[in-house]
Amino acid sequence: MARQLDILALEPFYGGGRRNMLETLVHYSKHRWTVLKLPPRRIERRLTAAAHWFAEQLTRHWVGRVDLLFTSEAMNLADLYRLMPQLMKKPSVVYFHDNQLPHPSSTSDSPLEMANLNTATAATEIWFNSMFHLRDFLARASALVNRHPELLSHNPMPSLNGKSHLMRPPVDFTPIQEALMRSGQVARKKRGIFVDTRDANVQLLNAALGTILRRGEKLDLTTVGPVEDLDQTLSRTTLPENDEAAHVKAMLASGIFLSTKNAPAADYRGIRAMAAGCWPIVPATGVYPELIPSKIHAATMHDGTPHGLTGKLQDAWHVEQPVGYEDELADILGQFDPMTACTAMDDRVEQLCKPTAQRTQPADTRR
Repeated sequence: MARQLDILALEPFYGGGRRNMLETLVHYSKHRWTVLKLPPRRIERRLTAAAHWFAEQLTRHWVGRVDLLFTSEAMNLADLYRLMPQLMKKPSVVYFHDNQLPHPSSTSDSPLEMANLNTATAATEIWFNSMFHLRDFLARASALVNRHPELLSHNPMPSLNGKSHLMRPPVDFTPIQEALMRSGQVARKKRGIFVDTRDANVQLLNAALGTILRRGEKLDLTTVGPVEDLDQTLSRTTLPENDEAAHVKAMLASGIFLSTKNAPAADYRGIRAMAAGCWPIVPATGVYPELIPSKIHAATMHDGTPHGLTGKLQDAWHVEQPVGYEDELADILGQFDPMTACTAMDDRVEQLCKPTAQRTQPADTRR
């Protein structure tokens, strides 16, 4: 039986999906975790300064054992290694929730655009929350390397390809199960819409929902996230972003989970909403083709235009929904089950903590 490992987790941007994932991982993992964290404010500041703050804290206060370092892409790992070279002796995993690499077509020249590339190069392994994100990261990294000829003599791409792995984030469905046990199934509102406005295309949301209201349709809107740019004529209930119990209650009462996010790498609230029984209406971009059963892609995915989104919403209310997708949905949600996802991560960190000659590679899932 593998020994229990001591994992030091440094999270510079502890909020939202990052917080949810790390809390769930620590709870279900069989290993011992020590978590140091900073609040989720200004990712560019975290990339610049987080390594210095964590190095100072560890130098002053850390006396524990470390078998593996676990952090996210909000950390500049190369900077941390320069400040604490003793950590380089331990294997490291960087979990990419998102990435700040420029788009392949970009011609910008910001000093921060190299931070994620340096972090990925310094890590033992880099894990991604979706196959879309893994491929998008490698495409952006390759374009960035090609724009900087000085990197081509030591091209990091072969190494990055080899150390990149898909590791689905654990999503805790327990709050849904507990809410159902306490209160039973809440009467679901067919026209109830649950929307996460963080990083959403609010202009698209305003245009589509405004069109629906002008057509005489009724809405029962619940939002989580910023509402400053949301049309004030849209009647809504706005929930605090950290009130997970209220989110679950609203999901169980809503007929639709609606997203207007532009090519997101992940959507943990979308996963939870589908587990709670919401019908998804989402863009045909980013992670969503992986999250939505293939049998209902055409019925659930909009094209990012007000007309297309309006049509999908009205179809969900007035057209009979497809059947026969439930088994595929269960298989998809099962990949995010905490025991499944955390066991995969536990097994992998055990492999990484073995001597190099004994390590094995995880199965290739990039088809």
